[in-house]
Amino acid sequence: MAEPIAWKHLTGRQVAALDPGRTVVWVSCSPVEVHGPHLPTVTDNIEARGIARAAIDHFSRRFPEVVHVEVPPVYVAADVLPHKGSLAFRPTTVVRVLEDLGRTLAAQGFRHVWVTNFHGGPSHFVAIEAACDRVNRRHGARMASLFSLLLTRLTGGSTDLSDVLGDLPGISREDLVGDSHGGALETSLMLHLIGEHVDPIYRELGRRTVDDTLAEQGKPPLAPPGKRQRLATLIRGFREKLRYYHAETYAGTPSLATAEAGVQILDRLGAIAADGFADLWTGRVAPEDCRSPLWPARWLFTEPRVGAAFQRLLGLESRIW
Repeated sequence: MAEPIAWKHLTGRQVAALDPGRTVVWVSCSPVEVHGPHLPTVTDNIEARGIARAAIDHFSRRFPEVVHVEVPPVYVAADVLPHKGSLAFRPTTVVRVLEDLGRTLAAQGFRHVWVTNFHGGPSHFVAIEAACDRVNRRHGARMASLFSLLLTRLTGGSTDLSDVLGDLPGISREDLVGDSHGGALETSLMLHLIGEHVDPIYRELGRRTVDDTLAEQGKPPLAPPGKRQRLATLIRGFREKLRYYHAETYAGTPSLATAEAGVQILDRLGAIAADGFADLWTGRVAPEDCRSPLWPARWLFTEPRVGAAFQRLLGLESRIW
């Protein structure tokens, strides 16, 4: 598998020898966050780097002349689960950190900056998009978000991957419906990537999802992903998910996970990401095409006053922050 060059190990002479015109700088920006009782808090960042490396491997087969450099991972992230162990940052902090990073890279001539993330909190991935937009407009870069590109190409904006990854060994499409945090998908990825840090208790963790909990309470399920929804439906979806994750730390069925499934998930997502970034590299798509469907409503997630009003509307305050 093709490996990126570690920026942290480069000497000044080696950095000076890089050709910015054929160099892509990769940045992983995902949280340190609780993922059930079984996965390490660094899960999202490990997954983001894993998918980036799988994408680099596929991309390099088509563009062997491109040099890939990876800066140290960033764990500044918003919308983390409100449980002890998660490290929370404001969306404005995410924007500023990535904007500064993109600005300093652009000032050195590195225009191609690709940000990886594997965290579905909208205040986080929309903040990444906002940072990319600022850097591109102000500094002439081509900074883009891999997660938002995958959201748009795979699910139309939902984090539900059941239709995309519903034929894994030992895991059916039905098993993956509602699997959005610390379930079979993420546990499989982590068993493959850093299995020694996965608590064996995952084998005892049965299915828990938002819709299962709503059914137990006699409430209707959330609207299917990808369906056009009214504002009231969207607000209900946000409220129910927040309420669920205040009580639970995973969604899905961790006990179904296998390292073999993790290999297939990583390869499939890496191939799809590589296709998207190939279009970006060749100019068939622009950085602004690598945005999620939530981009038009970005103020709801990135502006402090608007975000605070939205939280009050949802009527659910964090127990931790």
